[in-house]
Parts: sequence; structure tokens; C-alpha cells
Amino acid sequence: MKRLIIACMMLCTASFAWAQSDIEPARRNTNDFRGRAEAAFEWEPVKNLSLEASVQLRLKEDFSTVDRIQTTVGAEYEVCKYFNVGVDYALINGHERTGWDRPRHRLNANLEGVVKVGRVELSLRERLQTTFRTDSVNRYEKPKSQMVLRSRLMAEYNIRHSKWTPYVLFELHNTLNAPGVVNNYKSDAFYYDNYITRYRAGVGAKFRISRSHRLDFYYYFDYDRGYNIDYKGNKGDLKGFVQENEFRHIIGISYKFKL
Repeated sequence: MKRLIIACMMLCTASFAWAQSDIEPARRNTNDFRGRAEAAFEWEPVKNLSLEASVQLRLKEDFSTVDRIQTTVGAEYEVCKYFNVGVDYALINGHERTGWDRPRHRLNANLEGVVKVGRVELSLRERLQTTFRTDSVNRYEKPKSQMVLRSRLMAEYNIRHSKWTPYVLFELHNTLNAPGVVNNYKSDAFYYDNYITRYRAGVGAKFRISRSHRLDFYYYFDYDRGYNIDYKGNKGDLKGFVQENEFRHIIGISYKFKL
């Protein structure tokens, strides 16, 4: 799977390079093993409309410390059997070894197309994700409200007379308002740039305990690419420009109670 995602990454990067700047970043590569555990509640008050609430705990640094606690509420409406729309809100409480970060607020708008081919269900979801920071930042270094377009292709296989439903997925995260790097933010014009910040490949299996109780087991392999831009506060000169590449192995479990 790692070879597959790296191959896809190389194909896509040619189109989403840091093209507007000739400043070459330093590079830093890291690896991490992470974990996720989630509990969710789903309710369908009327036909085709589902409401959901969930709490998720994420671990990082080889499962040694908490990454975040994320609380999400959302709604999804099935327009027809081929098309769904949805919105959700998440409160993100991030954590570092020095303590808890200031909370962030996230809004998602989702469009999903679904088609069945035999016993395989294919879905393509486009998600516009906006994350609002509550701390003060220099917009030349990072956006106050980060916008990302997430595109996910997923295939589920319905095994006859089985409680298990295996699936595979591939997802891209494309930044929409990342700040472009400049030599001096006090004299150079500000501009937005975009690039693919995450490549994800995953496998998993859903298990139906009963009509109301479901489990989901999954593994993701992520390649995360971000740019750490740092300027001198008094003069505005570029002090640091680092491309941070992280390879993440994520193991997760999710429990859902469906009313």
C-alpha cells in the first residue's frame, strides 16, 4: 500500500507543486504510528435524514500521547439513492506535550455520489473543510481560517450472508488558501497558493453486531506534506522555510449506536 500511495503522490505532485515561488524549502521527514477510538450516535428522525453525534480520541507519537479530542455533530440527507448531501461541525481540542492548545472550530460541507455495481458499492465524496483558529497568527505564515478540499473514493463489498463489510479507500486533501512564501512579508505582495497536503490510502471492515450496534475497524496510511514558514517579526525577512513530510500509520476503531 505504501508503494501505491507514493506512486499516486508522484503523479499528482507535478500538478500541485509550489509553483509560484522560486524559494527552495529545506526538508524534514518523520514517521509516526497513531491510534483513534470513536463512539458515535445516529438517529433518523424522518425518512432520508440522519443526524449524528460523535466523540473521538486520537493518539500520536507512537501511541505515547494524546493528539486531540474531537466532538462532532452533523446531518446528512439522501436526495436520491445515488446522491447525498451533508454538513457537520467539529470542536477540536488539540494537545501537545506542553498542554492543551486553544480550541479550533471546523465546518464541513459534503457532497457524495453513490453507485452499486453487483455487490460492490462505489462512492465519491467531495468535502469542503474550513477550520477556524482561535489564536492570533501571521497570515503570511498560516491562514486564520484554513480551507481544504477533500476528495475520497471508496469501494465497499457486500459479502452475502455475512455481518462483515470490507472496504478500501483513497483520499486527497488539497489546500485552497495556503499562504505563498515570499522573501519579505512587509514589502512583497501576499498571495494564496494551493497544493496537495495529504495522500491517504486505507482498508477496513465494518461489523454489524445487531440492527442498532455497529463496529468499524480500519488502517490508514497517510503521507502528509506541509510547509512551515517563519518570518522575522520586526523586519519581515524570511527566517525559515521547511517542507515537513510525515508518513503516518493509523489504526482505528469506531463504535456506532443507531437508533
